Amino acid sequence: MKLRGMGVLTFFLLFGTALLSGGCGQAPPCQTSLVTLDETRLDAETYEQEAAETAKNVADLEKKLSLKKNDIEQVKAKPAELKKKVHDLKKGSGRE
Repeated sequence: MKLRGMGVLTFFLLFGTALLSGGCGQAPPCQTSLVTLDETRLDAETYEQEAAETAKNVADLEKKLSLKKNDIEQVKAKPAELKKKVHDLKKGSGRE
């Protein structure tokens, strides 16, 4: 029984070593046409340009958002003054 266990262990050890030393072999050459490669390259360039434009737009929008948030904070600080302005506008339009 011990001999059989040693034989199985030796088999797996040698089999594992053979697999690791052999590897998967060399990769087959790519069978893609030059037209497909050029189209893919052009698509990649287009996507990179669009990504750069989008990043610029995001930066502009974030800047505008921060300005609007500052405006909102300034308006929140003056509720009584704003209510007076609304009241004066209503008076001027004949609603009050």
